[in-house]
Amino acid sequence: MTRRGKVYFLDAAHLLHAAIPSRGWIKRTQSVTLKTNSGRNRLNVLGAYSPDYQSLISWEGRESCDAERVVHVLQLVRRANPGKCLLVVLDNAPYNRAPAVQEAAKALRIELLYLPTYSPNLNLIERFWKFLKRKVARNRYHATFAEFRTAVQQVLHNLPAYRAELASLLTERFQLFTTP
Repeated sequence: MTRRGKVYFLDAAHLLHAAIPSRGWIKRTQSVTLKTNSGRNRLNVLGAYSPDYQSLISWEGRESCDAERVVHVLQLVRRANPGKCLLVVLDNAPYNRAPAVQEAAKALRIELLYLPTYSPNLNLIERFWKFLKRKVARNRYHATFAEFRTAVQQVLHNLPAYRAELASLLTERFQLFTTP
């Protein structure tokens, strides 16, 4: 019996409750007002994205991302994939390198692959965070933090609705360079 493997890209996003002004077209004689708020409230999302299955496993909350949260997401990844070989690609954030995370990964039979320093372009989930921010915050005003959080959750929990938009954004096509 062959066991199929699955790859996840794990990272955190820290979303501020604030409208992000972006470009747009208006007539020369008109003006547009984009409401905003203080941006002092922050929603942290820790996610693991699988490009093979176009699925996301995530945790979101106001607490900071730390090793305990990473361990929790690894447990969710394992629970969603019983019996599969798992590889989780992640960056070198201190909480990702914590002994608790490495011990949990070993106990859960999850292989961790740390990306080179300063290479967010190799982590596919970074592209998803950009997409999420565009959907939730770019030129969008949410009067309350609860409305903002609901908007984030609507995207996180309805990925199939965005499948076409995400298809070209979240590909595994990387350009490889060789040194002479």
